[in-house]
Amino acid sequence: MLDSWRSQNVGDRRSRSGPDRKTPDIGQKALKTPDVARIHRDTVERTLRKVPEGLVPRAIRSQAEAPIRRDRALSSVKTFDRRDLRDRFVERSSHVRYHDRPDLVRHSYHRVHEYLDRHHRLRHRVVWPTHSLLLHYGWGLHHTFTHFYPYYHRKYVFVSLGGWWPLRCRYVRYYWYGYHPYSWHGYYPVAREVQSDTYNYYTYNYYSNEGTVATDYIPPADHTTFADVREKLAQQAAEPDQPTLADTYFEAAIKAFEAAQYETAAEKFARAMQLAPEDIILPFAYAQALFANGKYAEAAAVLRKVLEKIAPEKEGVFYPRGLYADDDTLLQQLDCLFEQADLHSSDPNLQLLLGYQLLGIGETDAAIAHLLSAAQDEENTLAAAVLLQLAEKVKAEQDKSQQDKTADVKTEPAKQ
Repeated sequence: MLDSWRSQNVGDRRSRSGPDRKTPDIGQKALKTPDVARIHRDTVERTLRKVPEGLVPRAIRSQAEAPIRRDRALSSVKTFDRRDLRDRFVERSSHVRYHDRPDLVRHSYHRVHEYLDRHHRLRHRVVWPTHSLLLHYGWGLHHTFTHFYPYYHRKYVFVSLGGWWPLRCRYVRYYWYGYHPYSWHGYYPVAREVQSDTYNYYTYNYYSNEGTVATDYIPPADHTTFADVREKLAQQAAEPDQPTLADTYFEAAIKAFEAAQYETAAEKFARAMQLAPEDIILPFAYAQALFANGKYAEAAAVLRKVLEKIAPEKEGVFYPRGLYADDDTLLQQLDCLFEQADLHSSDPNLQLLLGYQLLGIGETDAAIAHLLSAAQDEENTLAAAVLLQLAEKVKAEQDKSQQDKTADVKTEPAKQ
């Protein structure tokens, strides 16, 4: 259904100006349909050439030349084809494999937890509110350990694009609806037990392309090796606070969003923000609800306001991908935003919002191009710069992962 929808709305539009189209015999020259995709591309190209050099991230600089080059960003605009977006969306993180269990998503407490033991056998364990698992996340050169309470968990909602999460956050809403650092691992993935010399812990990372579980050794987070991890784990190893009215509104907003009641979801998120103004995560969910409801200008305003208050290396940028019950809904909404950005390519709010959405789903090159365009507007300069700085970090990790993958492929025949 989605592919046919795209072919009608994107593919047919491009074909209207193609060479095979026959001019109708109406006694006068037929008017050609404007190629809005080409017009948008040319506009972005002109904008990129005007971008101040200080705003261009190092991720798009040439390694051979000292001056900043925009060729890479321009190339991403020319080659980006959103008709293939779904395939890339599904296989986004080639260095991350996970086993999702969306059938376990429900808005209630879980008294039984499913996991894979170290022999790759599915196990079930009765859990209590105080039971927690030590989870390991690996992304490029980064390794993060977090505590996970399966009794409270309902589904994952957020991705911390920079990997950061407020350690002292005790709101029960984020025990119900948690986060993944760096990459999306699913709504309710199956944890895999990892045995170490010190103690056992768990991970969502699967490294095999054939669906089997890899047995790669992951360094344990023992207190002698990782001195800084000890304090972080101690801060995380605590049960949540008692539910508040803000938690109740947040839960209601999650359920409304799942039911495609985006206006109601936005109202509930707004009420939660009023009750918890110190929460820096809530505005990202609120902005997503406004985006889903087609209120792009309002969504960009909320996004701009929260981004101007944070530093990505200290306070993270969060993308609420798990709000959607399925990925197709998100992709359809992105198509609608693309259409508006094509028609109104000079609107910096649309460029900022689209850059954030693309960064959230892993389309880093395309995100950089749109963020550079948004940065030309004085009102959006600071917010776009924050996202560009984050995009630089993400792009560097993606390039490093691709280099490692290529090196592994080259060394494999030698091992054989």
